Amino acid sequence: MKQLDTHRSIDLFSAVPDEDDRLKTEYLFGPAKGKMFGVMHCLDPDGTTLQIRAFSGQYNGIWEVAGWVPPLFDEDEFSRVSGDIEKQIKAIGREIDQSPPHSDKWLLLRKKRRELSQNLMRDIHNLYRLTNFRGETIPLHQAYTGQNGIPTGTGDCCAPKLLNYAAKNNLVPLSLAEFYWGLENKSGSRQHGSFYSSCEEKCEPILGFMLCGIDHYDNKYITT
Repeated sequence: MKQLDTHRSIDLFSAVPDEDDRLKTEYLFGPAKGKMFGVMHCLDPDGTTLQIRAFSGQYNGIWEVAGWVPPLFDEDEFSRVSGDIEKQIKAIGREIDQSPPHSDKWLLLRKKRRELSQNLMRDIHNLYRLTNFRGETIPLHQAYTGQNGIPTGTGDCCAPKLLNYAAKNNLVPLSLAEFYWGLENKSGSRQHGSFYSSCEEKCEPILGFMLCGIDHYDNKYITT
């Protein structure tokens, strides 16, 4: 938090900061509102302790930033799958805005946009790969244990990103903290500078799989 407050940017770890305006924290205090951040304290294979960091989702349209753990998918594959379809969805949205509300055309366009969005979300979820501490890697839909459909943004929160990175890099998680930084959200459930536990809707249904195998580590290393 002190680093974010001092630097007013999330470009904290690159060898030569490029002063990309998109990485400034003022973005979090405007219309986009705030964002969750996470820090995990870990033990690497040689016994050295280290910290890894994550931000939820994208940061101002950017998925990967130097010094922050990556998402649970290949960004090039994500762009290939979503690029053209997102353009179609936006184009249909403009047509909807120009059509008489509740007309046959308006209703048809809304149905088409909904179907495209649902299909796109399914294709995007198929790109996510989750790795646990047994070394097992499976698609998101196989790890998800919720009763309803997979919510948008599942796998993009800080805890899944951090656990996935730790498991893939043979790091032992010692402790984890997630906090909110920026303008309060609309519901008021997220306050600037406050700590929160992992969400029930998106994280709880996948953390069971992601934590599998962690019990083989010596209990003295695990903070619960």
